[in-house]
Amino acid sequence: MKSGMVGVLGAMVAAVLAGCTNVATFDYASATGTMAVFQEKGKGSRTIAVLPFLDQRGTKYFDPMQAGQAAAHPAGDHGSFYLGFLPLIPAGFVEKEEPENSVDFVSLGRFHFDVRNDLAQAAFLSLQASNLFAAVSRANRAEQAETDYLWRGKVTNTYYSGSLYSYGITYFLSPVLWLLGAPSGTSENELWIKFELVDRATGEVVWNYDYRGRDYVTHWIYARIGRDVSLYPQLMKQAMNGALWELSRKLPTLDR
Repeated sequence: MKSGMVGVLGAMVAAVLAGCTNVATFDYASATGTMAVFQEKGKGSRTIAVLPFLDQRGTKYFDPMQAGQAAAHPAGDHGSFYLGFLPLIPAGFVEKEEPENSVDFVSLGRFHFDVRNDLAQAAFLSLQASNLFAAVSRANRAEQAETDYLWRGKVTNTYYSGSLYSYGITYFLSPVLWLLGAPSGTSENELWIKFELVDRATGEVVWNYDYRGRDYVTHWIYARIGRDVSLYPQLMKQAMNGALWELSRKLPTLDR
């Protein structure tokens, strides 16, 4: 029995040392949360095309309006899970400015995430579900669209932070607590995004909406393994539902 327990703990430590190899994708359709519907299908009178989003995560380093974000979220990756091998350290941690360009999360190896196109496709699906428009399409450039409006998104933050708990007793002993049901770690996802409704004929921005959201997931060895970045799609649904609710109130005045 004792040798069996040692083997289990050894395997857990080996997994921590080697890192996880599973891969996650940005899955909007399957994410928790509904896409809001604001009227019956067929009642929309205008058409809209969704453009690839603009990745502006680097603007915080020179935009005075984002100075707070730049201070809180410095560029690149920070921290190390190996800190958890040191006695008295409660956890190892990592922070990632662009999680899709990094490796090794709390319980995940990589995150396949095309910020410009995955978020644009998510907006397309929510716009379709809302029934606010007679037709919703995708366009790579404004010149390709033959619609009344364009939907444009600007992404300024997709920060990820994760902690793997060692409880001050190092990863060589903390798996005992994990086996007993103590959390093994947490992952936090952030999404800051701005939506714009553009009159295609004039190029004028006639409406905009800012969203800043953050949420976290707690990991156990028995549950939520591999869900380190699962909150990005949920945050995007919150962003789109909030934006479309605001737009549903504004849109009648734009159609006059």
